[in-house]
Amino acid sequence: MARRFYYDTGEEKIGPISGEELLRLRASGEIANDTWVRSENSQTWRPMHSVNLREEEEELRNPSLIKLLLKHASWSTIIMAVAIGVILIALIIGAVSLLWPLFVVLLAIWLINKAIH
Repeated sequence: MARRFYYDTGEEKIGPISGEELLRLRASGEIANDTWVRSENSQTWRPMHSVNLREEEEELRNPSLIKLLLKHASWSTIIMAVAIGVILIALIIGAVSLLWPLFVVLLAIWLINKAIH
């Protein structure tokens, strides 16, 4: 689904219209590069020259993981998941640092067994 936009003429806000229509209006001179626009799902107005429709459509089709997380999860959930991940990594590193002599002995036994047979 294509993103839709509003634009501000200074007298009224018009839209929603398609990105293609927005480009057509700019190409025909009906709106200028400094005309304020916003996407339908945003409250942030920005000048037309800062809108990259190709990038906007690509982001709509393939949103980044961070944007998906922010859209579907609360900050507390994200912070909790990161904290659990950090703790798990610390536990793995701790286990490896404590058990590395055992790994060395097992490797030595395996190598000796390979050499004998």
